[in-house]
Parts: sequence; structure tokens; C-alpha cells
Amino acid sequence: MTIRRLPITQSPKYPFKLDDVLNGTQDFRWRRRDDGRHCVVLAGHHIHLWQDGDSLEYESDSDTDLNGLLHSYFRLDDDIDAIYADISSRCDTVARLVEEYAWTRIMRQPDPWECMVSYILSAIANVDKIRRCVEGIAKKLGQPTNLDECERHTFPTRQKVLEAGVKPLEELKFGLEKHHRIIAAAERIHDGKLDLCRLAEPQVSYDEANSQLIACKGVGPKIANCIALFSLDKMEAFPVDVHVCRALKKHYFRSGKIPSNKVKWAQNRFGKYAGYANQFLFYDEYQK
Repeated sequence: MTIRRLPITQSPKYPFKLDDVLNGTQDFRWRRRDDGRHCVVLAGHHIHLWQDGDSLEYESDSDTDLNGLLHSYFRLDDDIDAIYADISSRCDTVARLVEEYAWTRIMRQPDPWECMVSYILSAIANVDKIRRCVEGIAKKLGQPTNLDECERHTFPTRQKVLEAGVKPLEELKFGLEKHHRIIAAAERIHDGKLDLCRLAEPQVSYDEANSQLIACKGVGPKIANCIALFSLDKMEAFPVDVHVCRALKKHYFRSGKIPSNKVKWAQNRFGKYAGYANQFLFYDEYQK
């Protein structure tokens, strides 16, 4: 099996550290192996990945060059220094958190459908349960793939989910009728009412993408903003979960009521990279 190498152009102030980046809670398919390598099925590719200094090294089941996929996924084209300088200049709290959690990154997930299902499953669930649920769907409806005696499964397409129907999902016992919400999302895409790939295009605004997403059954503002931020390239998206809500109360609204439109407030406060500011506020509370 060929070991391939992806060079990283490191920021001296905010270096890329794979172990820390994957310690977050954005993509629920990552697993850490006993040998210290990280294992994932990404865009249909079974990958084992590790960092060696200023490069990422990896093996894949397809034994092909996945540098472009990984470069996009880890947003290695982002000007981290400029982005962090921008959000730091707007808020002293975020400036402090940028220094404390300098490893923070946002990942560009290549399959908006998988991202959408993952965050539908995230409703009222902890990270470990979300991981089990996402992996359960893959094992149930995806295709097996093996790499170095490690078996994982691809994530099923929305066509496969529709063909299988609600029963296999119901058997996984997600709770809160989440299986029906997944089917409803697949049907909406199939019927042409939701085009996730189009929403990821640069000319499609955050507002349009958000309105299209929340029109789906079971997709509220938090889930819609997660999908927009992590797979649709809308960097002004601002997911508000219990951790971010706690951070907002602590740092910005100690004696007052939080605005009803928290996302619009955040976009006005943090600018076009509100999504990055969001992750610093999230991790500060999540780590506690």
C-alpha cells in the first residue's frame, strides 16, 4: 500500500495539529486507531491518516492520490492568520480564545447529504451517541471497505436510503422519530425541492441556503447552520447549541436577554467569519 504525503503550509502562530483538529466534534466518522493513526471513510474513500511534521501522510483503500480531497477537507487554502486577525479585532473575548485554542479549524465536509443526516441525528444527543448513530447507518446501508485489516463502511446515498425505506433506520432506534426526518430529507432532495450541491456554490447566499434547509422537516436553525458551516462553505453561519448559548450568556449578555435572532447578532458582531468565532466559543464551553 502506497503512503502518500500532503505538505502543509504552516502558520507560525497557529500551526496545524491533526490530533487537536480531529479532537473536535464536526465530523462524526473519525476514529483513532491503536497505532495512533486516524481512520475515516471520506467521500467513499477509506483513509488512515497521520501527521509527520509539516505534512499529512495517509494510506487509502483505493491507493490513489487524495491530496486534493484532503486539502479541501481541512481547508488548507484558508488564510488562518488573516481570518483569526479579523475575528480577534472584533472581540476581546474571541481574541483571547484564539490564543488559547490556536489549533481550532473548520473542516469542509465533501458530502452535504452525509453532513445533513449527521446533524439531524445530533438533535438532543451527545457526541458518542451521534457517532454510534452515524456509524450504524453506514453499517446498515453502506458498502464495506477494508484497509489494513480494518473494516469500515461507506455512508449510503440518499437513493439507497429511499430504496431501503424507513424500516432499517427504525431498527437503529435513534429516538425522536429521527428516522422519519432522514427519509423526509431524502425525499425532498429526490423531488428536487432541495439541491444541496447548488447551495454550496459561492453565488448562493447564506440566507438562501438557510431558508432552504429549515424548510426541511426536523431541520431547525441550529442544524441548518451546522450544515451550512461544515459542508456548504457558508463561513458566516453560526450554529447555536447549548454550549454556544452558554458562552453568549457568559460573555455578552450577563445582565440582559439574548436576542431572539442570535445568528444575525453574531454576524453583525463577528463579520463574515462568524463561523470561526462560533467554534472558539463552542470549544471553550465544550472543554469544561
